[in-house]
Amino acid sequence: MGVAVMENGELLYYGVEIIKKQETPHETLREGRKVILRLINDLKPRILAVEKTFFANNRSSALLNVFADEIRAIGRRKGLKVIGFAPSTLKKFICGHGRASKFQVATVIVSIFPELKVYLTQDRAWKERFHQNMFDAVALAVMAGEMN
Repeated sequence: MGVAVMENGELLYYGVEIIKKQETPHETLREGRKVILRLINDLKPRILAVEKTFFANNRSSALLNVFADEIRAIGRRKGLKVIGFAPSTLKKFICGHGRASKFQVATVIVSIFPELKVYLTQDRAWKERFHQNMFDAVALAVMAGEMN
């Protein structure tokens, strides 16, 4: 799960949080809730931006949809302003068109925050996919900052 915290246009925190798959979906959700609560308590955001998920008929996407709902609910309970953007809306805002690739989004984010360039091109495909989560989170933070 990509995470980014911005304040007044300055990127304060960015990274990827790993939520390990547990024995049951319920345990995986519990682990995810712990991560979200820790991040909120440690980083103290005012706004929580969550990428809207899509529905697909498979177990992983169903769990992701439930987890996204959990994140929004936790944010509201903690008194945060919770907003969500569809991936195509985010891509249009960042890149100018809704069908931009994850790499195109990452490239625009690097042009705004050059310190992230080290994560753009990796020696392994899995590392690039891993860091794309972070780039998506930074893009969400940029958009949320501009919209609020």
